[in-house]
Amino acid sequence: MKRKGASTRSAPRPDGAVRTCVACRGEAVRDDLIRLVQHPDDGSVVVDLRATLPGRGAWVHPTRACVEKIEAQPSLLSRAFKGQVRAPGLAAAVRDAVERALLDGLSLAAAGGGLVGGHDAIVQALAGGEIELLVLASDAADRTIRDLLRAAPEGMPAVPVTLDREALGSRVGSAPRAALGVRPTGSTVHLRRQLRRWVGLG
Repeated sequence: MKRKGASTRSAPRPDGAVRTCVACRGEAVRDDLIRLVQHPDDGSVVVDLRATLPGRGAWVHPTRACVEKIEAQPSLLSRAFKGQVRAPGLAAAVRDAVERALLDGLSLAAAGGGLVGGHDAIVQALAGGEIELLVLASDAADRTIRDLLRAAPEGMPAVPVTLDREALGSRVGSAPRAALGVRPTGSTVHLRRQLRRWVGLG
């Protein structure tokens, strides 16, 4: 039963401050959204992925629907920015920013020992429950993908990236890799966040 006088607004969750998406008006913690700021010179929208740039900010879900809605209707940002807003190419800018952060996340995760590479090693780690999700090279063979998904728990995310096998291996300092397993460790927090955003952007 709802206590008399209690707010109908959901309380902030313990994992961070809650913000509202300017596109759909849905609420989420900061880490589940992307911050946008307005360029002081030309009024264009700048992607502030680290949420550190000065000035007024607006928040948007990292999904294709929400980002494309803002690009098509930049007036949605007018209230947050207190003026006229331009948002040409916003969807592409958000996607590019997330991709760059994802690539940085791969390097950080590899340096921190948070990735598993090699077919047999990934299968073994999957069996031991050590992997939270899979990263797939753009040219990973269908057979390889099927084998790994067969070994993975049902519903485990398998996220294709734009890197081919050689580039993916080079990114993490190894031989070519068709896939990488991502462990749920501190060294992969940034990577896992960007992968979630990458999936949302489609």
